Amino acid sequence: LSCEAHDAHAANSQFITHLMGRILGAQGLEPTPIDTKGFDSVLRLIDTTTADSFDLFYGLYKYNQNSMDTIIKLQDSMNDVVERLKNAEKGDLDKAVIASKL
Repeated sequence: LSCEAHDAHAANSQFITHLMGRILGAQGLEPTPIDTKGFDSVLRLIDTTTADSFDLFYGLYKYNQNSMDTIIKLQDSMNDVVERLKNAEKGDLDKAVIASKL
């Protein structure tokens, strides 16, 4: 495995895992009485990644040239998903307006 391939894989697995754990952890998520298995997994991700030092997380970022690309892709993906939600909501509003005119 080349150094470049290793770094690309690390950015797409280790760094993104720690990044998401830190982002979700910053939201202060806590268990609820109606947690799903998926939400339990999210809480475990937060626990696992935030148990590691910030220095480890920073090292994953600093010493991997692909880390910033991972951050940019995540931001772009978030923007795309939010835009799709807004478009769907706008479509619902348009349908409601049309229905109210019938």
